[in-house]
Amino acid sequence: MKKTILLLSLMAVLVACQQPEEKTVDVEYATMKVKKQDITQHYSCSASLQGEQDVDIIPQAAGTLMEIKVKPGDHVSRGQVLFVINQVPSQAELRVATADVKVARAAAATAKMNLESKRDLKSKNIVSDIQVKKAENEYATALASIEQAEARVTNAQQNLSFTRVTAPCDGIVGEIPYRVGALVGPEITTPLTIVSNNKRMFANIALTEAALLQFMEQSPNVSAEQALKALPPVQLRTSIGSMYPQEGRIESLSGVINRTTGTMSARAIFPNPNGMLRSGGVAEVILPVSMKGVIVIPQSATTTLQDKTFVYKVVDNKAVGVEVSVAATDDNQNYVVLKGLNEGDVIVKDGAGNVTEGEEIKFKMAAGI
Repeated sequence: MKKTILLLSLMAVLVACQQPEEKTVDVEYATMKVKKQDITQHYSCSASLQGEQDVDIIPQAAGTLMEIKVKPGDHVSRGQVLFVINQVPSQAELRVATADVKVARAAAATAKMNLESKRDLKSKNIVSDIQVKKAENEYATALASIEQAEARVTNAQQNLSFTRVTAPCDGIVGEIPYRVGALVGPEITTPLTIVSNNKRMFANIALTEAALLQFMEQSPNVSAEQALKALPPVQLRTSIGSMYPQEGRIESLSGVINRTTGTMSARAIFPNPNGMLRSGGVAEVILPVSMKGVIVIPQSATTTLQDKTFVYKVVDNKAVGVEVSVAATDDNQNYVVLKGLNEGDVIVKDGAGNVTEGEEIKFKMAAGI
């Protein structure tokens, strides 16, 4: 019985050894034929925000700050009084100047009567021509004194008006670093406040030369002024990452590239009807750049080796590694091929990192980008 069991076991082992080996299953990779297409890329540039008018409020009269009629954040209108400086010295100056006008006019009236008297006496040959001429000069001097006194009145009135510091434009009041009782004047280095007109906002950006050329290529063969008008609208991303609902436009470009930074300054303008944007803030300006006739491939079609990017072309059913120069697209899922591929090339679309150079594998054509 034991011999029979042993014999059956040996037969089972021999049968198992005689079974054919399982064949390796070929790996099938998706491939694609690359083609040229037109796309729109969006470049993000840091920007500083500035109101259409940011006016430093510096008083033209010196004296003690008596009243502060606004607070930070207030919306003010042009001509609205913001601060009042001690008016007593200016009021006294105006009263003195006004009194001087009265004195000058009285003196002129006396000089006129004296002149008329001299002329009457001259007609009777009682006085000489010299005396008449002297009276005429005295009257002319009196009239000039009136003009001088009136000019002092005008100057005193202006100095008095300077004690009431008004808003030069519609806008929003900024920080107020002074308090009532502070001594202020034209020589202060820190303004009383800043009034910012935020109805339109300027976004000051620095463009690289490459981005600038790509941006301007959208309007070739035209003047710089025409090119600016023809540029597409730009968008704004706020400091919290949200997209500003209003589109803007590039208003100006500097004519010189900064030698230190290699950038050119540009200014975009955005409407700000609700005052959402504030002067002094930071944001990002999104520039749309049209790229015509470029090759786009998925990032899954690439593999990286020692800071170099490769794709695998299919040549005679074999994988051939090709180094490419690429730039990421807005979706961060595809690349724009700048160098290394030609239209019509067939490449491995997915799983490039698993392909071996020269490997003969099974391919399946997939849809392009």
